[in-house]
Amino acid sequence: MKKIGICLIGAGRFAGLMHLPVLSELKRQDDGIELLAVCDPDRLRADKLAEKGGFKRSYSDLEAMLDAEKPDMAAIITPEQFTAGVGAAVLRRGIPALLEKPPGRSPEELQLLIEAANAGNTLAATGFNRRSMPLLLRTAEILEHEFPDEKIEHIRCDFYRHGRGDRDFSATAIHGIDAVGVLAKSRYVEAEFRYQPRSRAGGDIQDIFMYGRFAGGASALLSFCQSTGALFERYTVNTPMLTLVLEAFPPPTGGCDAPGRIWIYRRGELLRVEDGGYVEPGNEIYNALNGGYLREYTGFIERIRRGDTGIEELKKSFDAVVLANAISKHLTHWKAEASE
Repeated sequence: MKKIGICLIGAGRFAGLMHLPVLSELKRQDDGIELLAVCDPDRLRADKLAEKGGFKRSYSDLEAMLDAEKPDMAAIITPEQFTAGVGAAVLRRGIPALLEKPPGRSPEELQLLIEAANAGNTLAATGFNRRSMPLLLRTAEILEHEFPDEKIEHIRCDFYRHGRGDRDFSATAIHGIDAVGVLAKSRYVEAEFRYQPRSRAGGDIQDIFMYGRFAGGASALLSFCQSTGALFERYTVNTPMLTLVLEAFPPPTGGCDAPGRIWIYRRGELLRVEDGGYVEPGNEIYNALNGGYLREYTGFIERIRRGDTGIEELKKSFDAVVLANAISKHLTHWKAEASE
């Protein structure tokens, strides 16, 4: 089995909370995984995360780490304003990179990553963990295999958070935008946006409401409310005779619906409920498994071992990036160009 040496770039809270347990579990399961080094501009923070996660070394200089370690893979968990620049530097060297969302804050930054991956002839993917979330994959499987003749007409996304005060919530809302696109199995062709200001003790924020249309004819309504009494993500998929309600598992806490479930209705009656308790709460990899992170990493590593290259996953991120960018710019309307 080919050895895979991994470097972790970024030693912030989320890297330690979500990605470090996944990498530790990968090493436990796979003798071919080597945890080489952690890099962060704050050397002390890099030192602490490296020691906690069992990495051999730590650095504060990215280029020095890449020169010395020559990793087979980089996991990039940097603040969103740095992701495109750091990712491009890694990809140009031919190092496969798994980038935490968003893969750039604009179409131009996403294009920078695509060009860098092409120049390095390497593999690049975006960490949209909902794409690997077991309950979301199961929802898509039910639609495809149990009800193949049912055509999706509308998808609703209720994306609620508690106690958030982001002036720009687009970097989190991008998860819901992408997840709805995955369920629709179609490209967004048009979207309208509305914004409702809210005053909170921590400062002014806004609720975001998005109405989208897909190339396949379906529509979607997405509500992003970051300061509510609950924390959950619920996706409702409607066909003429079928409704599936996915109570998802938003990491890192799992939210009010943890461990999640799928409600399946047919012709006005409840057919069954599928529970999302794949791992018991309290297990150290509870979030990693239910949230999709472990599946995301293992799939990427398998592709590295096969010698795959390509930017397909980055290209699949285009709709989510451009729509999140529209929200960041406070646009009220977006329409896909013919070339998209």
